[in-house]
Amino acid sequence: MSDPIAEAIETVGATLDAVERALTRLREGTYRTCSTCGAPLDPEALGTDPLLEHCPAHAEPR
Repeated sequence: MSDPIAEAIETVGATLDAVERALTRLREGTYRTCSTCGAPLDPEALGTDPLLEHCPAHAEPR
């Protein structure tokens, strides 16, 4: 049986990690590019998911 509190803590932790990575990319000037290949990210996709890190070719399910 899974523990809903532990799952919530894990989810919040993962989201906070993603926010920290996004803030780092903003500071470095790489926020709007794929973290893997450097290709520009779709502005509409970033509007939908501001924590987007990868282009469709390098996307991993979250």
